[in-house]
Formats: sequence, C-alpha cells, structure tokens
Amino acid sequence: MTRIYQSRCSKVIRNMTAIVLAAFFTTALSGCYFFPKEEEVLAPPIKVPDEITYETIEVKRGTIENTIRCPGSFVSVSQKDLFYEDRGGRLKEVYVVLGQNVKKGEVLAEIDTDNIVNDIKLQELAVQRSQLLYDDAKTRYEIDGGSRTELEMARLDYESNLLRLENLKTELQKARLVSPIDGQVIYVTGTKLGEYVNAFQTVVRIADPMHLQLRHSQDKVNSFSLGMKATVKIDNEEYEAEVTMTPAEAPEDADEQSKKSVFLRVDNIPDTVRIGKNATISLTLERQEDVIIIPKQVINNFANRKFVNVLKDNIREERDIEVGIQNDTEAEVIKGLEEGELIIIR
Repeated sequence: MTRIYQSRCSKVIRNMTAIVLAAFFTTALSGCYFFPKEEEVLAPPIKVPDEITYETIEVKRGTIENTIRCPGSFVSVSQKDLFYEDRGGRLKEVYVVLGQNVKKGEVLAEIDTDNIVNDIKLQELAVQRSQLLYDDAKTRYEIDGGSRTELEMARLDYESNLLRLENLKTELQKARLVSPIDGQVIYVTGTKLGEYVNAFQTVVRIADPMHLQLRHSQDKVNSFSLGMKATVKIDNEEYEAEVTMTPAEAPEDADEQSKKSVFLRVDNIPDTVRIGKNATISLTLERQEDVIIIPKQVINNFANRKFVNVLKDNIREERDIEVGIQNDTEAEVIKGLEEGELIIIR
C-alpha cells in the first residue's frame, strides 16, 4: 500500500513539475510581449535641391556713341574791352550803365584830366607867343635883312611848342574811353568814382549783340577740337554747331577767359537768343554701328580682367571680354561674346 502511495505521489510530483515547467516556459515566451517592439530604422529622406533660375538678357548688335554734355552760354563774336594802355588815373566819370546800347565814337568813361586841361591851356599860350616871335623874326628877315639864325630859332621854338600842344591833346583823348563799335555794354567796372584805375584794367566791355557764338569754359574744354560737329539744345530745340576755336587756337592778345574756353558757331540761332543765354552742348566723341553692345552694369571687373556671366546649356559660365567704346550705360564688346548668347544679369 505504501508503494502504491509512493508511486502515486511520484506521479503527482512529475505531473506538477511538468505543469510548472510548462507554465514557466509559457510565461517566459509570453513575457516578450511586455518589452517595446523595436521599430524599423528608416533611411533619411533625400532633399531635392531647388532648380536655379537666372534672369538673363540676349546679346544684340546696335549703334553705340560716347557723347559728352556740357553747358555753354552765348557771347558776342565781336567784343571789346576798354582800358587805359599808357597809364592809369583816378576815375572821373562813367557815362554808361550795364545793358546800354552805344554808338561807335561815343565817350563811355574818363579819368581825371584837370592837370592835362591846365597844361593844354598853358601850352596854347606858349604856342601863340612863339608864333608871334616867329612871325616877327620872319618879317625882319624879309624886310630889314634880319638874322637868318634868329629866324630859324624862332621857327624851331614855334614848331616845338605846337608839337607839345598836340601831345597834350592826345593825352587828353587817351583819358577818355571811346566805343570802337556799335554795341551793348556787357560789363562796367566796380571801381568807384575818385578811386584809382590801373593801366590795362578793364573799365567797360562792349559787345555786338547781333552776332553771337556759344562759349564753354568748364571741365570738358580739352574734349573739343577745331572743326568738330556738335548739337546744341536751346529751350528744348536742337541746332547744329561747329567748334571754331579752342584754347590751342586762341590769339596771344585774347583775354584770360577766352584762352581757357571753347567757342562754337551755332547755325540758325533764333532771334530771341541774347547775350548770356544758356544752352546745352552735346559732343559725340566716338561712334560705332552694327557692333555687340551690352549693359555696362553686367560687366565685372577684377584687377585688369573684365568678364561677364554667360548662361550656356543652363550652366553659368564666366566669360572674359574685351571692350571698346563705353558710355554711361553701355559698352561695346570687341571680343568674347556672340550675338544671341544669354548674359546673366541676376
């Protein structure tokens, strides 16, 4: 009985052990459920770069000019500065005002001549006295057989006094400034009456208002040459003009301003134009037709290199170029570009 009991107990133990082991393995296997499931690692997304777009212009042919523009003002072709050549003096009177029209031979101004006037009066008396002595000597020589030497001495004295009187009158005339032409007063000295006027100091300037020319006397003077053609704009109307004088052709006796100026003859000047009227001068220095032209702003400069960015087969390419005529906005390309190519501007 005891054996039977032991046998049953062993069987029960084996069965329990099997059940426990089975439960353990079941629990162990099912325990994996409670750990987080490892996620699959995904490859990072590939970013497609944005397509590069360029703003371009097409290379074209055309005409290019290098033109300068500068101001000018109308002056008289015939203009005279009046001044004292031999000596100065105190300004006695000015008989004209700015803008006044005068006639040839009209007295415009004079310096103090009181001393000369007195000298002339005294000299006139000396002439009269010497003439009387000469006439008397001549009478005595012809009638009474007077001295020949006395007669010659009286004659020489008379003639010398007469010559001295003429010189004084010439001095008086020189003290007066007389207009050499019909014209208009365009300058009057600022020297006050009674103040000293030096020799060669301009007192009055007279100009012929009917015959005018255009003058430029600023920074562009050296760009002009004798005979060059230009365009002149007067009150929004354009006129043809030609360079008639540059500093190189200025005469030696010209005033200092004229020696630093350019003068142009303007065709068909309107009757309304007066001395002092302003105008704009356009002078073409260079001109080329049917050439490659590009905007100046697309040219890159680095050291002595000039280049542009060209779009070729959708690829940006640096292209060295050689330029010719240039103005403020455009440039002629002599070498490096062909008509129809695309230049990147941005």
